[in-house]
Amino acid sequence: MSVTTINGIDIFYEIAGDGPPIIFIHGGYGGADSTVIPRDDSWVPSLSESNTIITYDRRSAGRSSYPNEIHSLDMLTTDLRELILHLDLNKPTIIGSSAGGPISLNYTLNFQDDVEKLILVNTSSRLWKNNYRTNACIELKSRHKTLNDLGPDKAFEILRNEPSLLSLYLPPEGSGPIPEERKPIVATRNQEIKKLTSSLTDNAKAIYAMGILRNQFAYADSDLSSRLNEITIPTLVIHGDSDNQVPYPLGKELSEQIPNSQLVTIPNAGHALMYWDKTIESIKSFCNPD
Repeated sequence: MSVTTINGIDIFYEIAGDGPPIIFIHGGYGGADSTVIPRDDSWVPSLSESNTIITYDRRSAGRSSYPNEIHSLDMLTTDLRELILHLDLNKPTIIGSSAGGPISLNYTLNFQDDVEKLILVNTSSRLWKNNYRTNACIELKSRHKTLNDLGPDKAFEILRNEPSLLSLYLPPEGSGPIPEERKPIVATRNQEIKKLTSSLTDNAKAIYAMGILRNQFAYADSDLSSRLNEITIPTLVIHGDSDNQVPYPLGKELSEQIPNSQLVTIPNAGHALMYWDKTIESIKSFCNPD
């Protein structure tokens, strides 16, 4: 694990393997769940057999800094740009998963000549600005206003017992099916996260909770769909047809709006696609067709 200072904050990253570079932009919105134990990147060894894989923790996520400032999609994109320049990556392939998708799209639209290929996994060009999240987005903006008006500590005291914004659009069964072999891993991991999170101080809980809120707000009004026809580099879209968090029609829409993109549908798969064998096989084939 390495760290570099970018845009005034510490960004943690890891590099594995050898070969053409692939930089991965993770999903989720940070917070304690991503910080008390490392993110599960168990898919990395498989891809690092033929490529150099760079993973990093976005701001207000994982082991990177949690700055007390408004987050935006452009800010998250600038973090990515500065990391790529810092590492001197020559035309990397970019993988954007879930909340990492809009960052990878925004980066590609601004620096397309510097990107080899684009891979979009269970994501959308309008992650929060869609009909599936209308009520959640209204609530998100309300909570973010509370944060701006009162500051993180007072906002946390008011919001700490409010239900997760995800609960406003996710069904009871959650994000959708996961591979059978991962179920015990996920259960154990969730128990460990719950245990470690419960032992945090209120100050730490406030920092992490407001980090999640800031990250979510970065997507509230973002809709890149009108510019997708500008993308001309090879693009692969991968989506599960049983995804409850970013429903399949949004992935299909994404593939239809990016000229000449390929769509791979993972049957009976939910949201966490990086743990499905077909996802990794599709990425390998796309990145190294020979």
